[in-house]
Amino acid sequence: MSEEKDLVPDEIKKYVSNTDKDIYTVSNLPEEVIAVIFAYVSRSPKGFRENIGVVIKEEELGRERATKFHEKWVLHYGHASVAEHATVHIGIENVSRLFSSLLELSNEYLSFTEYSQRYQKPRRGDFYVPEELTEKPPLLDEYIELNNYLYDTYVQINDRLYEFLKNEIPIPEGTDEKTHLRALEKIAFEDARYALSLATYTNLGMSGNARAIEDSLTKLLSSKYREARKRAEQIKMEVRFSMPTLVKYASENKYIKETRHELEYISHSISPPKSMGLINQTPTVRLLDWTGKDKSNPEEVAIDKMIKAILFEHSGLGYEDIEKETQKTDLESKFIILRKVIEKLDKHDNPLNVFKLIEYEAEFVVSEACWHQLLRHRKVNWITQEPSVSNGITVPPNVRQSGSEELLENAATRSENLYEKLMNENLPEVADYIVTNAHNRRIIGNFDLWELYHLTNLRMSEGAQWDIKDIIRMLAEEIHKYHPNLVSPALKRVSGSS
Repeated sequence: MSEEKDLVPDEIKKYVSNTDKDIYTVSNLPEEVIAVIFAYVSRSPKGFRENIGVVIKEEELGRERATKFHEKWVLHYGHASVAEHATVHIGIENVSRLFSSLLELSNEYLSFTEYSQRYQKPRRGDFYVPEELTEKPPLLDEYIELNNYLYDTYVQINDRLYEFLKNEIPIPEGTDEKTHLRALEKIAFEDARYALSLATYTNLGMSGNARAIEDSLTKLLSSKYREARKRAEQIKMEVRFSMPTLVKYASENKYIKETRHELEYISHSISPPKSMGLINQTPTVRLLDWTGKDKSNPEEVAIDKMIKAILFEHSGLGYEDIEKETQKTDLESKFIILRKVIEKLDKHDNPLNVFKLIEYEAEFVVSEACWHQLLRHRKVNWITQEPSVSNGITVPPNVRQSGSEELLENAATRSENLYEKLMNENLPEVADYIVTNAHNRRIIGNFDLWELYHLTNLRMSEGAQWDIKDIIRMLAEEIHKYHPNLVSPALKRVSGSS
């Protein structure tokens, strides 16, 4: 390694953070070139810095060499991991909330920051209009009229809520009036947004490596939604400025598209007709599966699984010997080991990997507003139904207490009426856009104990939004019935109690 440091020429200094240490950053090079340089290390005795010099010497910034490399190893031989070294950051603006959810779920290795309706107030007229409606002027007019009506309702609820909250919540001691009123404004438009539709515009910042982006584009280009396909083409065109080779062959996938059609046909043939106009259905959580289910003591099964993994990691014994040792150990001794795993876990610490061995599956009925927060937890494997108006609506408590419930219900009813019209016109993809944030959706989540600790820590904290806080509390209570000693520390970590 010291020999390589001596060989680093001056022209390479602008591409690395240092030329004399074992750890350094690589920058100021095209992303595809960086991917090639990192990939070379598996086939070359040279270090990264020396390979930068080789690539630059042979071609200007190595673009041609990078293209040839990726064509051969990534595209032809399937060495897709090489593409993970090339990253890109993308700004995505004026897309619907419906599309943003499709994008965020398209690959678990993409990172997002999205415009938040909890903190920013949208503008009237900022909503997506599906191209399919241009051929049906009456429905187009009704669609636009509805979204404007939903926005006006949002403003009405927001104003009522703000006045209600000013009268109900006194200024806390030690807080100035301006800060207090800003906090009330945030609460008001956070709850008023339940009247807005999934057509409402949002903005996102997205970062990801080429492999994740290509996988995401393949799914979006195969989507049933025209907006998703169009935006995917636009993302692909922009990404190709940075990574022309690595996303070159992202395209519609026949398997995804045709399999979806067949499964939809089968599912629709056995599904009962969707009911309309269900109002105020309480969000629910139902635990479907958990480690130790169908055993007399499911928690002991879960604890045994964790204890065996802990002993395997730290004892040096084989698994068969560890199983024998575990069978001889009484439950109280197992609890002592378990407490050692948990007792020093601080609020900002991640649990140990043994928490990932304990698994759960739950069905949720949650508002679209809540779902758009839950979907950001990409360590959960989500199976989701499409937006609909068949599962009722969630009414925020402040909306009900301020006397604004009827406004929200009227908004939901008008949305449901147009939804039914669009379905009858065989425009189900268009109908999904006018589902409101208040309407509930059914989803299934598969996750582990590690993720449950993360969910409780983040979504039951003081600053968490009430809707998702209630859902995670219900989830924790359901799991607590079967794994009380595993869940209690997670709840204590949130409350700060010992």
